[in-house]
Amino acid sequence: MNLSGLRRSDVTNGNPLLTETSADAAPSGEMANFAWLEATGYRDGVLLLGGTSIVDFRMRVAQSELRQDLLPSFWSTCGLLIDGKLLMTARVDAISNSSARVERNGLEAVPLDADSHYGDPTLYPNMAILQFTKDHAAIREHVARIGQERNIVDLLAQVVAWLGYCWAVGNSGNPLLHGHGIPSATLVERAHGLAGIDLSPGLPSASSCPEAIWQAARWWYKAYDPVEPSASTKSESAPFKPRGAYLIRQPAAAAAGIRDDVQGDQIVRSSRSDALIEGLRRRESPQPKSKSAKSATGRRAPAKKK
Repeated sequence: MNLSGLRRSDVTNGNPLLTETSADAAPSGEMANFAWLEATGYRDGVLLLGGTSIVDFRMRVAQSELRQDLLPSFWSTCGLLIDGKLLMTARVDAISNSSARVERNGLEAVPLDADSHYGDPTLYPNMAILQFTKDHAAIREHVARIGQERNIVDLLAQVVAWLGYCWAVGNSGNPLLHGHGIPSATLVERAHGLAGIDLSPGLPSASSCPEAIWQAARWWYKAYDPVEPSASTKSESAPFKPRGAYLIRQPAAAAAGIRDDVQGDQIVRSSRSDALIEGLRRRESPQPKSKSAKSATGRRAPAKKK
């Protein structure tokens, strides 16, 4: 599939209903993301996240195909925020309770609490909260349907496709080019689609992804204007334009490996080795017990760093 057919919006200015928080003004600390989210005042909507793990990095780069500048996306995953406390999503980077994931078509409820890594800005420096409707209850109902009806969309097939790509298994290419959307985005987009809301008016394919949702809110907001309704068909409710807030701490995608340190907004390569592998290598072969000596741990002094 060729994504070069991505339509370009004709607006010259971004959505005025999206509020940006500068990185300098953002909260700091391990739970800074949740503090920022609470300060926005938005309790429901589409939550976009841009991470620094290898999986997040590869997903951000994969979405560059949808950008006119071919730069990596700010975003790697997303989900439906419920009451500011829970994220309904279909994760690629974490497979927990695999039996439940299979029975629920990949759907997972992630609490946004102290145990969630989504609160840590070193792991997820970019965050946005977007709203495309006031009827959040209807969107939640459609998310429930997707979790029970795999025939609506097979999120598990997308999870497998993206795991193969992110882990460089076999000849796995960019899943977006093969019609496989990022599962978390597919979940959110399809739930809104069942409610009659198009989250990717500029995308001419079924390859849902956070970047397409971001572009819809940022540059395609005029697509949500009513089409000159007549007096007889005019709705009493005003049209709902996308709105929200966003925080970009890491505009250029970068990945933090297991031997890297995060210092402020910089990822710094350290000289330390892999503690797990080196720990295994330092273990000596078991020795027969001696009556004249106590058993030892068998650990050698760590090798000097070159």
